[in-house]
Amino acid sequence: MLKDKTILVALNKPKGFICTHKDQFNRKRAIDLIPKKTFQTIKGKIHSVGRLDYNSQGLLLLTNNTKIKHYLESPSNKIIRIYKVKVQGIIDLQIIKKIEKGLIINKLKYGVKSIKIISTTRSYSWVLIKLDEGKNNHIRKIFKRLGFSVNKLIRIQYGPIKLSSLKSGDLKLISPFKLNLINL
Repeated sequence: MLKDKTILVALNKPKGFICTHKDQFNRKRAIDLIPKKTFQTIKGKIHSVGRLDYNSQGLLLLTNNTKIKHYLESPSNKIIRIYKVKVQGIIDLQIIKKIEKGLIINKLKYGVKSIKIISTTRSYSWVLIKLDEGKNNHIRKIFKRLGFSVNKLIRIQYGPIKLSSLKSGDLKLISPFKLNLINL
């Protein structure tokens, strides 16, 4: 029984789900992927740790503990998030250097901790991006500013928690004790 316990859930959010409790367009919500039976045993409201936009997929953390949520989201804690990104167009070392330098978009600096080219074809590039903060549509805005579009964005890691072999739409419980988050 999960009542009266802090829970932390790792969910592989599919594309086409939103990370909110209410939606005026009645779209599918990430929390709807939690089985009703499990959801009913959780004390308190479930919050997403950070967000993934409607068109993004991958690792989404959910918790009923707002202290854990704020700790994992706070830029001052420098929690690393890793994304695998498919970009329409060829990303070369010149583009990588611009991204590593950081870009000013709407008076805010958008930077990355690191970026690495995984593979390229004639029409697209796969890159691996590490962030230690996450502004709204952070990665998409960087590439848009440089004239590229993101075709696929997958979060594969958040702090020490990895997506690994978790299938799309599936979830697993993570022990806050193992992550030393229980005393926040």
